[in-house]
Amino acid sequence: MLTVYFFTIIIATTWLIKSIIQGKFLIKKTPFDVPLILFFSSQLLSTLFSLDLRTSLWGYYSRFHGGLISTTSYLILYYAYATHMRGKIKNCLKISLSTALIVSLYGIAEHFGIDKHLWVQDVQNRVFSTLGQPNWLAAYLLTLIPIPLAFFLKDKSKPLKIYHLGLSLIFYLTLLYTKSRSGLAGLALTYLVFWGLILLKKGLKKFPWPRFLLISGLLAFITLLVGTQSTPSIKQILATKTSSTVTQPAITPATVTVTATTSATPKQAPPAITLGGSKSADIRKVVWQGALGIWKKYPLFGSGVETFAYSYYNHRPQTHNLLSEWDFLYNKAHNEFLNFLATTGAFGLITYLLIIIWFTFWSLKHFKSDKTYLVPAFISGFLGLGVSNFFGFSVVPVALFFFLYPAFSLDTTSQTTETKIKKPHYYLLNNTHYILITLTVFLGLFLLTRVLTAWRADFYFSRGKDYIKINQIQTGYDHLQKAVNLVPKEPLFRSEFSEATAKLALLYQVQLSQPPENLTPSQTQLFQDQFTSLRDQLINQAIQDSNTVISQNPIHLNYWKSRLKVLLLLSNIDPQHQQSALETFQQAIDLAPTDPKLRYNLSLLYSQIGQTGLAEQVLQEAINLKPNYEKAHFALGSLYQQTNRPDLAKEQYQYILEYLNPHNQEVRGKLDQISN
Repeated sequence: MLTVYFFTIIIATTWLIKSIIQGKFLIKKTPFDVPLILFFSSQLLSTLFSLDLRTSLWGYYSRFHGGLISTTSYLILYYAYATHMRGKIKNCLKISLSTALIVSLYGIAEHFGIDKHLWVQDVQNRVFSTLGQPNWLAAYLLTLIPIPLAFFLKDKSKPLKIYHLGLSLIFYLTLLYTKSRSGLAGLALTYLVFWGLILLKKGLKKFPWPRFLLISGLLAFITLLVGTQSTPSIKQILATKTSSTVTQPAITPATVTVTATTSATPKQAPPAITLGGSKSADIRKVVWQGALGIWKKYPLFGSGVETFAYSYYNHRPQTHNLLSEWDFLYNKAHNEFLNFLATTGAFGLITYLLIIIWFTFWSLKHFKSDKTYLVPAFISGFLGLGVSNFFGFSVVPVALFFFLYPAFSLDTTSQTTETKIKKPHYYLLNNTHYILITLTVFLGLFLLTRVLTAWRADFYFSRGKDYIKINQIQTGYDHLQKAVNLVPKEPLFRSEFSEATAKLALLYQVQLSQPPENLTPSQTQLFQDQFTSLRDQLINQAIQDSNTVISQNPIHLNYWKSRLKVLLLLSNIDPQHQQSALETFQQAIDLAPTDPKLRYNLSLLYSQIGQTGLAEQVLQEAINLKPNYEKAHFALGSLYQQTNRPDLAKEQYQYILEYLNPHNQEVRGKLDQISN
């Protein structure tokens, strides 16, 4: 996203300078002005009424794409192309295809293990190349695949035909290696629309049947060779036939015998979590339900552009707790359309759909005048991307195509609503022109430095987090401090910095309890005074930064959780922070009323300060929210055991062994303690 900002600033700056020299700001009217302006208006209004203005302007941190500034950048690029790049379509597409070729070749190499040692994910099984996630790579490729097909149909040179055919096959092979169901579904629509438009354009008799059959046959062969998540490859089919000739002993499900008994009647078994995780369809249904809940509360303009991570947890369905990814952060609805509905309301979704519908009908009206087959390629890739986005969400590369494909189509068909622009008249420059040009250049340079500053801050932030993870607290603290100093208004930087500060204060406290040996009494006193002063400064700084974070963004659950970490760390130094932690827990629970983990952690704090009655109450609430919450059942059993209620403790322990985790040896040990 920062790269897009960087080049958008350069393009906009040179555009303004050219306009100053010409004495007139030139911008072409296009057939898509109405839906684009309406869409921008929806984003602007949603930002103005947003739960968090900064996030709606810049996008959710780490996602970045989707905020009002990014949308503005895409629109600037659209109009810059439509105004100044007429006739440059082939050069742009050559660059796009060359880039995609590099991305795809790396993805194929990834499948064969070129970088498997660098990732926690099984990247050989599902490649993502340079895009960070398999579904994003699939969406990127399915949007591009029709373009080399269009060139293949039009090429007269045999080498070019082979090259473009090879590109489409390489892109498709890489897409298969992503094992993205949404990508394949999107590609299926892309392929059908592309050839359907060619059929409408050429007619049944002139339809390029030989090339269609060749391409379809090669794609089918690659599919059979590689397989998909739903269909086996040739190798797997042959392996299955070979193994079926070998007699295998029957495998029966293992049974678990619980040795301890109790007169208490067990509770009803909770829904089991599928081994390997919940199905993505089940997860999406629950998240989509929450998205609809957000829309019902903010029907017109939504909760604010890119604020899904803030509003979702207040509407998070309780059934989410029964999924394997129940404690994950969800900053998108995993459905681009519902995400728009939730965060930008009905107005935002309608205007987004209007762009798609408008471009579709315009393409159907004008594709026959296209002599290159590119308009069918653009519209098919555009619609295929919509299918992919229905099961996910867009990222920067595909968002660029979403806004540039209409401009490419206009260039291909040479269709604009404006009459041909006369050759611009260049005025003799006077002092006013020079002043305006100088101011424009300085403004552009200033904005470029802000982009570079944002990149530097993100660099220090990432390095700081990495150092904290390996317990190099002081070094991590220093890096995070640089990030905060560079971008003081970014709450995420200050939130991490506050946690690092609290950890550093705790280290100073540990050092105070273990002063260096062989010091004289006066040296010991000096040491203690210095470290006490530094510790107290860090404590005050941690609290102050945490307060600042909450004031900057009081609705993000993660910042309240970060504040809890800070207060609980500091309570090891001074127990008075426990009361603040209790108040913070309540604030967090108000934001996320269906989150059982908050209640579980709150119970631990209540137990720590001796309020066992409240600890028991919130543990019961956590279990009611998530019946298969093993840690909560164990904590409740331990609490019953500590308060001399062995029968109730045995009931919790047996429930764990019978329904949740029959291999939990710690629970078996607890049962043995009670029995003895």
